[in-house]
Amino acid sequence: MSILIAAALLAGCAANIAPVAQAPPIEATAVAQLPPEPAPPPGITLVERIRQEAWITRFWEQLNAAQRRRVTKQLRNNVPRLAADEAEAAPIWDALGLPERDALVFGPGLRGFRPAPTPAREAAIWSRGSSPAPGWSAPR
Repeated sequence: MSILIAAALLAGCAANIAPVAQAPPIEATAVAQLPPEPAPPPGITLVERIRQEAWITRFWEQLNAAQRRRVTKQLRNNVPRLAADEAEAAPIWDALGLPERDALVFGPGLRGFRPAPTPAREAAIWSRGSSPAPGWSAPR
């Protein structure tokens, strides 16, 4: 008899517990409430860049002083460092193609670019006491 009373009491306790309401899935409500992401602005093409900044098509001697300083600064700050002054920057600038010039001045810089060895550049590297890049020989 005591088992029946205990079972009745437990059944009554279980009846007093309110069922937990199920929340709607989070993914469904979160996606519905988010505004759509705006489309990224289209990147500028090389042709558009040349129309806006025609000076990047010019040789070093045709650049004005401000443009030369800008290019020299970018070559100095590039990793690896490509030029320390305008004398080193001039032959590098003239050897670059338009995509490389665009990347240098307006983009992330020149990664992996190695200028062609010249006697003046080799002498400058050896005079600074730093080791040259592989493939470069000592000045004669």
